[in-house]
Amino acid sequence: MKILIEIYFERLSNFKRKEPVTVAVPFKKGYLKDVNLIKISDGQNDVESQSSVTASWDDGSVKWALIKFFAELDGKNDKKYFCDINKNVSDEKSCISVLKEEDKLVIDNGRLMIKLNNNGSIFNYIKNDKDEYFQNDIVGPILNDKFCAVITDEFKIIENGPVSLIVEAKGKHFDDKGSSLLDFIVNIQIFKDCDWIKFDYRIINKENVDSILINSLEFVINKRGENNRLISGKSNYRTAFTEDNEKIYSEINAQDLIYEANEHFPEVFYGTFFGAVSGNNGGICATVYQAHQNFPKAFDINKNKLKIQLVPQKSDINIKYYRGMVKNHTIYLHFYKPNTDKNELNLRSLQFQMPDRGMIDSDVYKQSEVFPDFFLDESEKIYTIENALTKRMDMRGKAYGILHWGDSPDMHYTEQGRGNGKLVWTNNEYDFPHTAMLMYARTPERRYFDYMCTAARHWMDIDVCCSSDDELRQGAQIIHSADHISGKAEISHEWVEGLFDYYHMTGDKFAYYTALGIGENIKKQLKLPKYHKAGEINARETGWALRALAALYIETNDEKWLDEAENIVSHFEIWEKKYGGWLAPYTDHAVIRVPFMISIAVGSLMRYYNIKPDDKIKSMILRAVEDMVDNCLLKNGLFYYKELPSLRRMGNNTTVLEALVCAYNFTGDKKYLKAGLQTFRNYIFENIGSNYGAGKKIFDDAVVILGTGPKAIAQSYYPVVSFYTAAVRAGFKDELIKDC
Repeated sequence: MKILIEIYFERLSNFKRKEPVTVAVPFKKGYLKDVNLIKISDGQNDVESQSSVTASWDDGSVKWALIKFFAELDGKNDKKYFCDINKNVSDEKSCISVLKEEDKLVIDNGRLMIKLNNNGSIFNYIKNDKDEYFQNDIVGPILNDKFCAVITDEFKIIENGPVSLIVEAKGKHFDDKGSSLLDFIVNIQIFKDCDWIKFDYRIINKENVDSILINSLEFVINKRGENNRLISGKSNYRTAFTEDNEKIYSEINAQDLIYEANEHFPEVFYGTFFGAVSGNNGGICATVYQAHQNFPKAFDINKNKLKIQLVPQKSDINIKYYRGMVKNHTIYLHFYKPNTDKNELNLRSLQFQMPDRGMIDSDVYKQSEVFPDFFLDESEKIYTIENALTKRMDMRGKAYGILHWGDSPDMHYTEQGRGNGKLVWTNNEYDFPHTAMLMYARTPERRYFDYMCTAARHWMDIDVCCSSDDELRQGAQIIHSADHISGKAEISHEWVEGLFDYYHMTGDKFAYYTALGIGENIKKQLKLPKYHKAGEINARETGWALRALAALYIETNDEKWLDEAENIVSHFEIWEKKYGGWLAPYTDHAVIRVPFMISIAVGSLMRYYNIKPDDKIKSMILRAVEDMVDNCLLKNGLFYYKELPSLRRMGNNTTVLEALVCAYNFTGDKKYLKAGLQTFRNYIFENIGSNYGAGKKIFDDAVVILGTGPKAIAQSYYPVVSFYTAAVRAGFKDELIKDC
């Protein structure tokens, strides 16, 4: 592995700046024992940094390190920094000042003095030079116009160093009569010598009712003084400003998204949305992160008050917030000097919406071996194929809306009536975040990182049930369904790798704990009698369980995640003996071959085999793939859908490609790759359209961009890329694009 790792910043904002940045770096097993040895330099001088471990190898060495430092960027050129290992680096580093004062946490970052309440309202006091905000000046967030956020479990320091401090607390919303509604977690990040903070506010519905109607959710900041100046900014291409001395109301709603053109990849950037009020001593500017994407949003500002409306009171949309749902809102609070120009506020706000991102070369991911080896050299790549993969990722369907951003409906499921007239949401099935992370590692193109982040945030908030009286729903990822939550909790629809990717890349431990919760749910599901009847186990169900359990073990090195693995393997053995292969009961009178289900079983067993090699697993995989090639391959080179005459249409499921690669890797026999060539070509050269952003429609509280759902892309990506890599290296480069 390279000793010196290049961290690349592409030219972005057109002004000089010193920005706090975060980059995740993977390391090969055994290479780095102590994260404190990491050194960052600009090629000439070292810069102060802070690093933390987000994953370790089974020998205790660092697998993933999350590194934070200040990057100085000139606005005209790209910039490179370097990560190196320096055995002389001291582990004693300066930290942001944080002290306990009675029932408060007192923080001083060199620019701001902030006092947080350990019991009661969130903020006690904020000071920036001469500008002061007292406890009664910062109110909320306030839910449904009467339930105010109150800290009930004191602030804890999550991380502290020379770059940033992160503190976190839990609470609940109370009205003036003591009644409560909805839990929350508040996470505040404060950066050294910066006059702004990042405020994450995650509401959690654990109420013992089916749903709560949210008709308003606002954060109120009172501004003392007279003759205050009010500003709001809203952008798509260029920012439109509104200025007044009395009152401003600015809203983002569904009509805005329908009728305005926007050519950005919106996960990376859509525009900005901020509100500000200032006086003689200074001002405060609030930016709502990805406000357009999470509509509705509004700012209601008067000469003494800034209302940040996460759910506007005037909106014609009421948010139906189901039990078990979570939703994180991110606000940046910028405390600025008197007479700061509106354009400076705008630049800071835009920087929040699209921050500088340090990127590392795909060769670093390859050498670290944290992902499977499908990293082709430039001379090996076929750009016809690379372009097709890119097009599928970029042209997929997506949806805007406070409960929907980061997901997309499956229109085939919807048209089949599975939602009883409502949209059927894919709920990030087949782990689209992991797919995006793999694409980012292979390229690396920044937008895939942002695809991963957006989908993972939605997944852990909306698609996983955090509260239920049914222990088989508690912590589960819910299957594709209307309203995201009306479906079942089944182990064949539970994934974890993308959540771990998001945690490694951002340090957001909520993702890590969400993944562990999914694992615990899978273990509960596997105790059900239906998974202990020999010969009646569905390959998709137990196969996907094994895949998730293997990923949990790889992440945590905890053997408990493999406790059920041997049982699953033995069930596959019994099943094979009973039917002479992995056949699935279908009608009352027939058991049939289903290439899709067989392939899922193969792929999942292979993941377990990679952890604990076993000849019986190898033999079982080879028999299954051989049987599939002998019996399921049509004369046209495609595998059929299902074995029954009434279902023997041409299949288009690419999971068979992964199974074929497994057999090839075991034997070196190219016949397995030849069997998949037509399936591969059909997928790569299928026409998926090219009009990005076309077909925007309003469905209830969502604005949907029609297109292929993320499920279809995620299901195919790993099998297709693993087959592509194996076929190129096996000498099938020309055959991959033959006649296409």
